[in-house]
Amino acid sequence: MHRHQPAQAPIDHPKVLKDVDIARRADLFASYLSPSELCQVRQRMLDHAGDWEALIAQATQQMAAGAAPHDTGMQDLARRWAALFRASYAGDDAALDGKVRSAFGREPGLSANIDIRLSVFMQQALIQLHQPPANQNGGRDDSPKPSARMTATLRAAHQLLDMPLILDDPLALTILGPAQEAEMRADPGRHSNPVSNVMRVTMAVRSRLAEDIWRQAQRQGVRQYVILGAGLDTFAYRTGSTPDVHLFEVDLPSMQRWKRACLRTAGIEEPAHLRYVAIDFSQTTLEQELLASGFNPALPVTFSWLGVSMYLTEDVVLHTLRYIASCAPGSGIVFDYLMQAELLTLSERTGLEMMAAGVAAQGEPLQSHFDPEIFERLLRQFGFRHIEHFGPQSLSERYLSGRSDGLCLSNVFRMIRATV
Repeated sequence: MHRHQPAQAPIDHPKVLKDVDIARRADLFASYLSPSELCQVRQRMLDHAGDWEALIAQATQQMAAGAAPHDTGMQDLARRWAALFRASYAGDDAALDGKVRSAFGREPGLSANIDIRLSVFMQQALIQLHQPPANQNGGRDDSPKPSARMTATLRAAHQLLDMPLILDDPLALTILGPAQEAEMRADPGRHSNPVSNVMRVTMAVRSRLAEDIWRQAQRQGVRQYVILGAGLDTFAYRTGSTPDVHLFEVDLPSMQRWKRACLRTAGIEEPAHLRYVAIDFSQTTLEQELLASGFNPALPVTFSWLGVSMYLTEDVVLHTLRYIASCAPGSGIVFDYLMQAELLTLSERTGLEMMAAGVAAQGEPLQSHFDPEIFERLLRQFGFRHIEHFGPQSLSERYLSGRSDGLCLSNVFRMIRATV
C-alpha cells in the first residue's frame, strides 16, 4: 500500500485456470465486461492456464522451503506472477485491467478456492517488490512509518478522485511536497482500484467523523483537542486560530521531525495554538508529556485516535483508553479499530489477511482486534458513560448517501465515540 506500489495482482488459487471451470469464472466476469472484453478475457485464461501450473509450483516450493518475501528468488517469482496475471486477463489494456481488478475485488467466487497461505506469501513478495530502498546514510532515520505515508497519500488521492468530497482538505496534496503532488496530479488513477478505493474512502470518512465530533465538542464548550498519532493530518493547519482553543499533536519524535520537515518544504505555517507532543513510550507517558506541553487536566478534552490502535497490543490500547477515561468530565475520544476475524465473513477475513500480510511486510504488523460488545463493556468499566458505535452502515448513511461512484466501506474497520 506504499505510495510507489502499483495495484497488486489478486492472487489466484494454486489450481487456477486448469482445474477450475473457466466458463464459471467467465460468468462471474460477465457483469463487469462488455461481450468483446469477456471474449478476450476467456481466451487469455485458456491460453495461460498451463503457465500458472509451473509458476505456482515454484512459489509453493519456495514457501515450503522457508524463503523470505524479499529474497532474490522470490522477487523474481513476484515479477513473473504480476506479469502473468496481466497476461492472463487484460494484457496491455489498462481500462480492461481496471475492470478485471474491480471484479476480483467484488466477486469472492473468482478466488473462492484460494490457498490463504500461498496468497499471503505472494502478497508479501509483491509488496516487497515495490518497497523503496532502505536508508543508507547511516544517520538518524526520520523516514515515516509506511502506514502514515499511505494514509497521507490516500487522503490526497481523495481530493483528486472523489466528487463530492467527503473530507475537504486543501492541504492534503500540498503537504506531500511539490514532487509527490505533481506525481499524483499527473496520474491520480494509479490510486483507483478496488483495494485503494475502500482504503481511500475509509481514510476520508474516519477523518471527517473525527473533525465533526471535535466541532460538536467545541459547541459544547470543549477547548482542548488532542490528535494521537497525527502523522500528516492537516486539521490544525487549515482551521483558523481561536484564542482559547489549544490543539496538541502527539506522535513519535521521528514522525514529528518528518512532518515538520514536510511543512517547511510545503511552505505551510505552524499555527501558534498548536503544540507538538513527541513521545517515546519507552521513556515517558502520554499524561506526562501532555502536562509538559501545556495541557490542562482540569478542563475537558477531545481525543482523536485514527489508524493507530490496530498496530498496538491490546494492553497498550486499553491502557491509553483508561487514561482518557480519567480525564475531566465532558472529555471524550473517537477512534477506530479492527474487528475480530471471527466476526467477519469469509471474504472480509480474506481481505483482512491480505492487509495484515501487506503491513507486516512493511514492518508494521497488526496486533489488536476487538469484539464491539466486549469492547463496550471494557470502556464502561473504565468510566466512559456515553458510547456510540459506527459501523459501515451508519457511516455510509451519514457520509456516502446519494453518491453514484460506488464507494463503499469495509466491515473490517469500526469506529467508536466514547465520552466521560
